Amino acid sequence: MPTRPGRDVLMEVLEAEGVQYIFGNPGTTEGAIMHALEDRPDLEYILVAQEGVAVGMADGFARESGRPAFVNLHIETGLSNGLSLMCNAYAGGTPMVVTAANSSIGKVAEGRTDLVDLARPFSKWGAEVTNADQIPAVMHRAFREAKTPPTGPTFVSFAQNALDEMTDVRVAPSGDLSTVLTPDPQAIQAAAELLASAERPALLVGDRVAQYGAVDQTVRVAELLGTPVYGASYPTMMFPTSHPQWMHQLPPYVGLYREAFAETDVLLAVGARVFHDFFAPATGILADDARLVHLDINQDAIGRVEPTDVGIWTDLGIGLDELYAAVSELQTSAQAEAARQRAATLAAGYPARRASPPEADGARPMPSTAMMAALAEGLPADVIVVDDSISCRPDLHAAVTFDHRRRVQAERAGGAIGWGMGGALGVALAAPDQRVVAVIGDGSAMLTVQALWTAAAYRIPVVFCICNNAGYRVLKLNLRRWFADVLHEPDRPSQYLGMDLNQPFDLAAIAQAMNVPSERIENPTRIPPALTQALHHNGPTLLDIIIDGSV
Repeated sequence: MPTRPGRDVLMEVLEAEGVQYIFGNPGTTEGAIMHALEDRPDLEYILVAQEGVAVGMADGFARESGRPAFVNLHIETGLSNGLSLMCNAYAGGTPMVVTAANSSIGKVAEGRTDLVDLARPFSKWGAEVTNADQIPAVMHRAFREAKTPPTGPTFVSFAQNALDEMTDVRVAPSGDLSTVLTPDPQAIQAAAELLASAERPALLVGDRVAQYGAVDQTVRVAELLGTPVYGASYPTMMFPTSHPQWMHQLPPYVGLYREAFAETDVLLAVGARVFHDFFAPATGILADDARLVHLDINQDAIGRVEPTDVGIWTDLGIGLDELYAAVSELQTSAQAEAARQRAATLAAGYPARRASPPEADGARPMPSTAMMAALAEGLPADVIVVDDSISCRPDLHAAVTFDHRRRVQAERAGGAIGWGMGGALGVALAAPDQRVVAVIGDGSAMLTVQALWTAAAYRIPVVFCICNNAGYRVLKLNLRRWFADVLHEPDRPSQYLGMDLNQPFDLAAIAQAMNVPSERIENPTRIPPALTQALHHNGPTLLDIIIDGSV
């Protein structure tokens, strides 16, 4: 191989891995990388004005494309700005490779930050490259670790000298690793016996159902068993919400889990977190005589909190196919008829479950139910909705159904807000032929509002619909739940300190300042035509929708 500097070797690795975009904000230590990019027209650098936007874009791009995304941040300062959304990516298993250039290894005496240690809590694997010869091997492992189940972000630090040193090291792609994991036949049989004989089974689905391509298999099993289907979350279309057996997403409160599964005798959890609560350990959810079957590709998730009677570590699609076959063989005619009756009862109740609460006609600010009903009226059937609506999510899901055609991408576990602005841009880059509408809470939008600059600079066609309720309403709701669940004082009054924005965010004005066309909307009848107009605009637009934030 010819001798060339480490920075060129890094570019060769990115090309070999099929990287299309580099999401980042450079600093002085990244100068070598930016210089090397000048000769690489197939690698497009997407400049952001705040590092959280870069990580959010990478997260959205990776989840929509199914390929690891690449992020380049600046030393400890830029990396620190991106850590909150790396937390989300790590918790949600988003495959991405995050990098930062560090000071030269020769500056140890002067003091240099251990960037790998800084990123360690939010990365599957990390390493620092200290000489040019190490670049291909370290980067290939970073990509391999990121895309190997359970997927997640990895981190690589480049000592600046490694980018300048000369090397003749060979570069080759990391390739695809077969990760098909077949289940234990005895475990499948044990699970099938429990499920076939269950009188009140239920199904809990999580985001790994969609991430690992098992939506159709999950629907087949649900229909075979006649189970109600709940979502441990709903970060993407993991079960069609238009399906008559779909119930709803379960917010992370022990009380709501216990209520949903009070009568359940066998719970099948697939690719889901079992269980999670904001305030207390999420244990003792199921009745003492109930049984839990957990099927997952993430071995660490099985039996983590709730005692598991049958744990099945498997590729989700293969495991569900084998479970379907085993239950079908075991079911008696009476059991099959009981399953059909359960499904029929759920179908009969589906319209009532989908009914939105009555709207306060003419009320100003409009209730969030009115906003979501109007959005539903204007949304096309083949749109991707990026959901960062926070406390408005139940109203969004009550108004809009999601399936294989009208899909959704929402923030995953992790708890950091600010994902949606950058996440929507990443989704749009990964799906250039799809229309993207982002529904985002005002508090989340403001944390990464710099994304509007990137949207305008690269003319990324996203319609941002802001749920502007002038407050952190989700905190009020969680506080009320704390009063009820922990203090056992559901009617306790509160001043909601630090949760109201006495100077509301003017997102429309901010968008205009960043060259993004915008409109402030106070009447829900204006939403459908404004959305239609925005969807035909060749570039980003923002609708600042003023809604009621009371609880």
